[in-house]
Amino acid sequence: MTVTAHPVIELAGVSKSYQDVAALTAADLVVHRGEMLAVVGPSGSGKSTMLNIMGTLDLPSSGTVSIVGHAVEDLNDRELSALRAGTIGFVFQQFHLASGVPALDSVADGLLYSGRPRRERRRAAEEVLRRVGLGHRLFHEPQQLSGGEKQRVAIARAVVGNPPLLLADEPTGALDSRSGTVVMELLHELHEAGTTVVVITHDRDIAASLPREVRLRDGRIEHDPGTAAAAGALQPTGVER
Repeated sequence: MTVTAHPVIELAGVSKSYQDVAALTAADLVVHRGEMLAVVGPSGSGKSTMLNIMGTLDLPSSGTVSIVGHAVEDLNDRELSALRAGTIGFVFQQFHLASGVPALDSVADGLLYSGRPRRERRRAAEEVLRRVGLGHRLFHEPQQLSGGEKQRVAIARAVVGNPPLLLADEPTGALDSRSGTVVMELLHELHEAGTTVVVITHDRDIAASLPREVRLRDGRIEHDPGTAAAAGALQPTGVER
């Protein structure tokens, strides 16, 4: 996957406080198209806050946030919802699959607000489920799936609309080591196919295995060698999403 000069995420001086508690302080971060990186830190370091801000699920107390060139503070709720729907795929530690709903329909629901007809949504869902190795589980409900299979369904739902950005919050946290390895391999495959991937994790081994590692502690970015490295590696051509 070729990194390009087009930022997907830009945080400038971003801080977030909840009452008198500073969850994130003066964070500067640029993620370019084509990158795959980890945001790593212990519990309470600010990872979840940064995820919520990068995903436009929360707004900063100060500083500016830009997602694919859109200044978040300039958007109203409807525009933010549209930005999320068309730009960002979310994968969480908990799979959030509705009981009794087959995998095919769980993934197709990721396109509910696309305006596409049901048959087309289900066709796209089947295609992406086969892509993640679950073509034989299309009509299985969550209780019939293993933990790793549930997470692959959740990933399929997140990427069925081909978002340029995937935010994965502790995607292996609820899985055994073998299933976790399969999920990480899948995220690498999605990245190679053109998706910009940000993995939020407390697992230092996972973080160290990715091309860029951003470390948080006490709400501050304490380590980010990737900014200069990414800038030096930028190329004028490459896969664009």
